[in-house]
Amino acid sequence: MTEIPELSDSQIEAWLDGPVADKGHELFEQGRVNDLDFDQSQGLLSASVRGEDRVPLQVEVKFEAEEYASGSCTCPMASDCKHVAATLYAWMEEQDEDEEEAAAVAPAAGMFAFGQWLGALENVKDGSTPVNEYPDSVKQRLLFMLEPDGDQDVRLNLLSARILKSGGYGKAVSYDPSNILNYPVPQYVLSADEKILRDVATDRSLSSLHGYRIKGPEGLSVLKRIVASGRCHWQSKDNPPLKRSDKRSGNWQWQLNSRGDQHLSLLMQQDEKIVPTSPPWYIDTAQAMAGVVETGQPSDVAEILLNIPAVELDCSDAVVEAVNKQLPDDVPGPVRLKHDYRDVKPIVLIKLSSKKLSHRWGYRTPDQCHLVELWFDYDGRQVPYRPDATSTRVIRGDKVIDYKRDHVTESAAIEALGRAGLYPMLEDKLAELFDFEQQMFTLEDESYWPDWVLYEVPLLKEAGFIVDINDNFSFKVAQAAAWQLDLDESPSSGGSGLMGQASFMVTLEDGEEVDLIAALAGWVGSHPDLLKKESLAAIKEKQNIPLPLADGRLLSAPGEMIASILHFMLDVFAGGAAETPVLSAPQMLALEESISQSDTHVQISSSAWLQHMRALADITSVPESEPPKGLKAELRDYQREGLSWMQFLLQMKLAGILADDMGLGKTVQALAHVLTEKEQGRLVHPALVIAPTSLMHNWRREAEKFTPDLKVLVVHGPTRAQHFKKLADFDLVLTTYPLLARDFEVLVEQPWYMLILDEAQYIKNPRAKASQLVRKLQAEHKLCMTGTPMENHLGELWAQFDFLMPGYLFDQRGFTRMFRKPIEIEADVARQETLNTRIRPFLLRRSKEQVALELPAKTEIIRSTELEDKQRELYESVRLAMQKRVRDAVTSMGLAQSQIVVLDALLKMRQVCCDPRLVNGLQGEPPASAKLEMLLDMLPEMIEEGRRVLLFSQFTSMLALIEAEMQQRNIDYVKLTGQTKDRETPIERFQNEEVPLFLISLKAGGVGLNLTAADTVIHFDPWWNPAAEAQATDRAHRIGQDKAVFVYKLITEGTVEEKILELQDRKRDLANGIQNSGATRAPLWTAEDIDGLFKPLA
Repeated sequence: MTEIPELSDSQIEAWLDGPVADKGHELFEQGRVNDLDFDQSQGLLSASVRGEDRVPLQVEVKFEAEEYASGSCTCPMASDCKHVAATLYAWMEEQDEDEEEAAAVAPAAGMFAFGQWLGALENVKDGSTPVNEYPDSVKQRLLFMLEPDGDQDVRLNLLSARILKSGGYGKAVSYDPSNILNYPVPQYVLSADEKILRDVATDRSLSSLHGYRIKGPEGLSVLKRIVASGRCHWQSKDNPPLKRSDKRSGNWQWQLNSRGDQHLSLLMQQDEKIVPTSPPWYIDTAQAMAGVVETGQPSDVAEILLNIPAVELDCSDAVVEAVNKQLPDDVPGPVRLKHDYRDVKPIVLIKLSSKKLSHRWGYRTPDQCHLVELWFDYDGRQVPYRPDATSTRVIRGDKVIDYKRDHVTESAAIEALGRAGLYPMLEDKLAELFDFEQQMFTLEDESYWPDWVLYEVPLLKEAGFIVDINDNFSFKVAQAAAWQLDLDESPSSGGSGLMGQASFMVTLEDGEEVDLIAALAGWVGSHPDLLKKESLAAIKEKQNIPLPLADGRLLSAPGEMIASILHFMLDVFAGGAAETPVLSAPQMLALEESISQSDTHVQISSSAWLQHMRALADITSVPESEPPKGLKAELRDYQREGLSWMQFLLQMKLAGILADDMGLGKTVQALAHVLTEKEQGRLVHPALVIAPTSLMHNWRREAEKFTPDLKVLVVHGPTRAQHFKKLADFDLVLTTYPLLARDFEVLVEQPWYMLILDEAQYIKNPRAKASQLVRKLQAEHKLCMTGTPMENHLGELWAQFDFLMPGYLFDQRGFTRMFRKPIEIEADVARQETLNTRIRPFLLRRSKEQVALELPAKTEIIRSTELEDKQRELYESVRLAMQKRVRDAVTSMGLAQSQIVVLDALLKMRQVCCDPRLVNGLQGEPPASAKLEMLLDMLPEMIEEGRRVLLFSQFTSMLALIEAEMQQRNIDYVKLTGQTKDRETPIERFQNEEVPLFLISLKAGGVGLNLTAADTVIHFDPWWNPAAEAQATDRAHRIGQDKAVFVYKLITEGTVEEKILELQDRKRDLANGIQNSGATRAPLWTAEDIDGLFKPLA
């Protein structure tokens, strides 16, 4: 069994569309619902509803689980129609009746009206008034609504509404009095009401276009009864019902209307309205009182006076005189007015307003509409645009002035509004929702309004328009009186000065202060596309932009300044601005500089910390640090700047990346940095350098050469464990990335004063083991060194900054969202600039072109590496064999006659140093080449920097091995050997910068080439004859070269290569003799030299 839930107006309107429910309520009020029945077993409510043609329609309403399921009807709509709604309202009425009282008291259906008649008859017999009381079972009420009808009359409208438990009324619908003549009387129409309705419906003197006029004797009869009902209200059912009160006096006076016509009126107090009954009544709208007006005249005279025709402006003097003669002595007469004609230029006035819209049946409307009303002010009288009007009339005392309509000015105003983007509302579908007489305009799209009020309204004012803005207008513009930017260190900065907080307050003309950054955050939150480069560019181009404020107003803000704020705080707004946004110091400095250069005067307040941080924005502004006294090198200017920069970062507890081009001396700058800390007494723990294996001995060599005062420990090789307990005794500890994992338990326990990562691209993958381990080491200060901080993508740069200053570039996901994706995929220049600004102070990079004037024409650099494991064993095996062979030859033939034997022995040892695969007859798998590994570390970085490289080797077989590695790494190259038939093509390709690398055998390319496109020369296996080496180098370093040339000599440490290099400085003839051994007359080396050349590895 299913019960019908307790029904209410709101519930029925929720089930059915509002207009459908309204029409259904009207049908119910007209008593059209019959045969109401509910089948509980099926949950089915049925009824018969009389249609427009009096044909009954059958309605069924289905309920399931005490919820409305569906309604069907035999009308054309078939379902959920007004007849279904009428049935539901009828059942709601039924629910309100008490069943027990209905059975005992209420008559059967259709008997209530008869009962009322019997009661009325009894009252008549007793001499009492008709029934005017409702039984408790009836909740609907008939209401009498009075309202003004023009200047003189009062109109009656009838409504029916349900009385609420609170005593007020629910939703009201109109009731037609003529229904009483054609349909059964509804229960809520009492017998007293029925007589009123019949009088109103049948008395033609009371009928009007918009209701029923209350006037004359007939109107008086109706007025008395409806006031006595207690259900008569002035203008609204929510106002108190009118009550009968005492007589009040009125004064007769002639009044002028806008046309200059004079009407005789009874004047009362301000809140008292005259009803032209006979005699006249008043309605006190403030106190809800009504009563008779004391006119000083008999009722019939008063009625005639109230209906006297208007004395029109152009009536003759004879008419005025006749009226005056007929009026009673105590009633004033009309005056003769002066009529004047004038020709003036009107003031053009526009009124801006917004109107809320209710969704009407059949319309899809927005929530509100914004309007521009056009008026023309002729000497104080405002009139709408009327192309057919010839004049407008203004009343001034006893003067009536007609102003000629200036159609030229009015038409020009219409055209000006059109140029401003407005179009007449009359042409818009929303015009049907408004009742208006004046000309209204609107914009095509609501989104256009903010810009319109900001740009077009001032132009209209300049054109002479007066602009009146209604309080309800949604787009009021606020003007700024002052702008205040405060920049200070953030508490989260930890004293490092890395992060700051910004406050940007705007004082409006009315004295109110507005948080500009909060306003921008709200704006961006609603329109995220504002942060795109196209949007920022568009904002920058605008002189002013309409910035929405929290109270709905629009702040007129300079576009260029707003674009700068959004640009330099891009990451803040993209992530949702906090109450006090935190910015990096570089962002703060860039923001301060940009705002200070704006045309808008902004009061900027920044604390001393930001001024101190300003040095980071410009390397030349960093406080200069003197090189340490123990440094055995003369630093170039850019190297001194690099030292000062590292010192400044350290003092500020910050970190950075030294990213100079290869060959510019990053290592010596870092060594000077460590030595400075030692000399200043701050190196309380050792500094740890982690570098590729190929660079380990380069660090040791340069430390020995330039900073001999530093106690250096190389943690490398099979015997390194013996030094683990003594790490704290050294100033500088050197280890490699491969050994980091093996020795991590030892390294992580040691506190480090400084942690330096050389070739820091080794940690570019944050998931790699080395990348994770370096983050766990304890170090007070950190430094990265690399010539290529980014090789493939921005994630590599993030990885290094995350090691140096975790969180500075957000977490990996945030960095990808904020920078990597917009820059790499969307080519967002604004995001690129934001990232550059953020990292610039912490990444120092000088290219060789930038410092070319400080560089010598040719810079020679020795790069060494150590033989390891099997290559080391192979070298020792070959060395021992060759040493025995040479000693045997010297013993049997003497030193002078053993030169060929010596040269062959040295050749084999050099081949092992270059690559064991060069050695003929080697058994088994050749071990890897440490020198080739060093070259493969160097070359990609050089090419990434844009270097043009000449690589020389004495061995064409070595060039073949290098060539294979280049192909595997997709590095373009050309090659020149003795077997090359077409020499011109590879030379032209290199000179035309088609390829970055030229592989050359010394014999084929040592002379006769002019390769000035090159700026880097690598001697893979340094030529024993310095003159031959110089000739090869001169292929690049010769007349016509406009770039500094870097010359690299690659050697293996402790081997014959290093020994020959040492001998070159002392015995230049030795190297020459090796090349020209057949021409020597005396031994080229001593027995001591032989012992040195064949000395075992340490």
